[in-house]
Amino acid sequence: MLAAAAPALAQSPAPEIVSPLVATPIAPPHPVLGADAHRHLVYEIVLMDIGGSAITLEQIQVLDASGDAVLATLEGEVLAKILRLTGGGAGNVTALPAGGSGVLFMDVTLAGDATVPRALKHRFQVAVSAPQGKPASGNDRDPTPQPPQTQSFTGVPLDVGKPAVVIAPPLKGQRWVVAGGCCDTITYHRGATLPINGAIRVAERYAIDFVQLDANNRIASGPIDKLSSYAFFGQEIYSVAGGTVVAMADDRPEQVPGKLPQGISLEMALGNYIVIDIGEGRFAFYAHMQPGSVRVKPGGKVTTGQVLGLLGNSGNTDAPHLHFHVMDGASPLLSDGLPYTFTSFTGEGRVTDEQPLFSGGAAPIDPNALSGPHKNQLPLNLEVIGFSN
Repeated sequence: MLAAAAPALAQSPAPEIVSPLVATPIAPPHPVLGADAHRHLVYEIVLMDIGGSAITLEQIQVLDASGDAVLATLEGEVLAKILRLTGGGAGNVTALPAGGSGVLFMDVTLAGDATVPRALKHRFQVAVSAPQGKPASGNDRDPTPQPPQTQSFTGVPLDVGKPAVVIAPPLKGQRWVVAGGCCDTITYHRGATLPINGAIRVAERYAIDFVQLDANNRIASGPIDKLSSYAFFGQEIYSVAGGTVVAMADDRPEQVPGKLPQGISLEMALGNYIVIDIGEGRFAFYAHMQPGSVRVKPGGKVTTGQVLGLLGNSGNTDAPHLHFHVMDGASPLLSDGLPYTFTSFTGEGRVTDEQPLFSGGAAPIDPNALSGPHKNQLPLNLEVIGFSN
């Protein structure tokens, strides 16, 4: 979660700054009301250093493009937390090496009753190091290192998209954990920026892996490599909205839980799945279902609450779960993730450490975190929620 609004830098007509830093958003943000009663604007910015010197990010301010009001300020540890260098570079940094690149994972939060801007702008303050091997003084006999050059510039406006769609729950019952959820942590879903056909796609931006806890706060009551240990294996999955089935698979085998499968192809990673066109450029995606359980066919119509199939463990998965997200296209890979909210759910606390779940242990839960009834909100990462039957 980004820092609260801070005093704006002195305003003046934006000068034309030649800078080696290039900042390109992947997709526009779409406002969504989270279970924390804040509106989240979630998006990513690709950063590239196209010069021959390292760049240190000193501060980034997010502005309302209509009036330059500062919505959020990022610097220091807050900035380092949301920057991921490409190519497996070191984490927890605020610098790009010469010729390097990275991705900023943005989560601008506003009060629930705040007016959502129509567009955002970003003011970057950076320090550009002097080129290595060449004295910046211009005197070849003077190798004295020169201090970095500080630059400040404001990028082009980024339009804000339409609000989140409201949908029905895909499951029933209590104690479902929102694994890999949105928004302020770079989870395996949030950080899945995939280069597909020459473009970066973030289909899983708002994805959730649903697993269910038992009375002892575990997901498995026996050996973690046995499907029978997971009581929620085989739970019915429901259509979140009316629509038309555009793609599905139903013949992919279950995996042995307890570890991820080896050598699985990108196509098979989805397991048994369904894609449903729910209208207005939105597609609901359900993955890792049981083989032979899918009850719909491409071209078929579905209604809200209709049973689609059963929760399974097919594809790239190490434990039974339902992977669910909404996207802007029919392809689970060549799409961008869109936000959604559920009509209603009950907050039952939040997992404070998910690691025990992977070995069959009990997860510690803060029972007061995000607890109580929620309507038309997006459950957040590691929240424990219940859907009415």
